[in-house]
Amino acid sequence: MQNLEKFVQVNGAKIHYIEAGNGKAVVLHHGARFNAHTWEETGTISAIAEVGYRAISIDFPGFGKSESGNFGNLSDFISSFIETMKLDKPILLGASMGGEAVLEYAVDNPKKLGGLILVGAVGVSSYENKLKDLDGLPILLIWGKHDNVSPKHNYELILKYVKSAKFVNIGNQHACYLDDPNGFNEQIKTFLKGL
Repeated sequence: MQNLEKFVQVNGAKIHYIEAGNGKAVVLHHGARFNAHTWEETGTISAIAEVGYRAISIDFPGFGKSESGNFGNLSDFISSFIETMKLDKPILLGASMGGEAVLEYAVDNPKKLGGLILVGAVGVSSYENKLKDLDGLPILLIWGKHDNVSPKHNYELILKYVKSAKFVNIGNQHACYLDDPNGFNEQIKTFLKGL
């Protein structure tokens, strides 16, 4: 299945994304050192398309091929992107910085989502008082065994408040999808098939 490079205007900014597959949308958000192509290199876009979903890997504003634009924060951008693309209850995947952005959007809009995949998300404790609002939403938490950027306290906090969250270790480092892309993609495919 071919990955297509596309652009869309979001609040006047030209935003780049890579898309493959059809079906319910899974929107992928990268970490601070990465961009939309990271999820292409790990085979994650293709893996998601393989199991009957529409994978959309975006470059955050000011990253990769996206313009900076004028967004309050990354959560506001996610909200605008979902509205612009007219996505119905998408599943959001976010790694590290992208994980925090996705989490911030999710705690404010749990009813607008079909699921959540957080990979070594940072800043989780900032949203502790709202985490319980995510209970009932299918959530997959993926952390590297020796993540030295996002400590295990972050996923433990989510597991404490969200009974519908499932946790797995993949690889070792913070960017665990680089350690074991196949294992990472298999976990995501299993999660998506179960929705």
